Amino acid sequence: MHNNSRIKDILRLVLKAYGKDLRPFKSTRPIDELIRTILSQNTSDTNSLKAFAVLKKSFNSWEGLLGTDTSKLARLIEHAGLANIKAKRIKEVLLEIKRREGRLSLGVLKNMGSPEAISYLRSLKGVGPKTAACVLLFSFGKPVMPVDTHICRVTKRLGLIPKDLSIEEAHEHLTDMTPKSLIYDFHLGIIEHGRKTCKAQNPRCGVCLLYGLCRFKEKSFYKGE
Repeated sequence: MHNNSRIKDILRLVLKAYGKDLRPFKSTRPIDELIRTILSQNTSDTNSLKAFAVLKKSFNSWEGLLGTDTSKLARLIEHAGLANIKAKRIKEVLLEIKRREGRLSLGVLKNMGSPEAISYLRSLKGVGPKTAACVLLFSFGKPVMPVDTHICRVTKRLGLIPKDLSIEEAHEHLTDMTPKSLIYDFHLGIIEHGRKTCKAQNPRCGVCLLYGLCRFKEKSFYKGE
């Protein structure tokens, strides 16, 4: 079965199971999305969102953050972990955007094609493929697939991407193979499936709605929880 057809079949089942839990598309503010995604690196959503909420409460605008000492910024985002690294990264990225654009705005990305927009964001120090993809998908509705550990794990088990593919390489592969109109739902649906069923440890194969479509060789050994 062609991957395009498989993705449609997988998404149909995933939406049937988790559709009510998935948020409808509503564009986010690009700078907000950029900062929120940097904070999410190597930590849980709960921790990164706590840190983001503290930042939003601490500054009336992101311009105010630019004049803040990096050590103070790190204390504000300690919930997110790796606070010193992330504080430096956030400040440097925002300063570079302001240097390029004359203000803190990523509006320049709106009329760019996806490859050009990805190149722009990836040229910012510390912005990787997931952060770039999140900004483009969630803030601009561009058909770019963000890939986290859940999506990488689940799509490998399903046989959609090769087992030895890195997360960075998976962004391009999954973006290319997923119908553009389905990228948003597929991204959210597979993450939900990875969290609730296709877990890293002790995957719940015995109750998995995708069992018949899965190519995870070890699945017969896991009967679920």
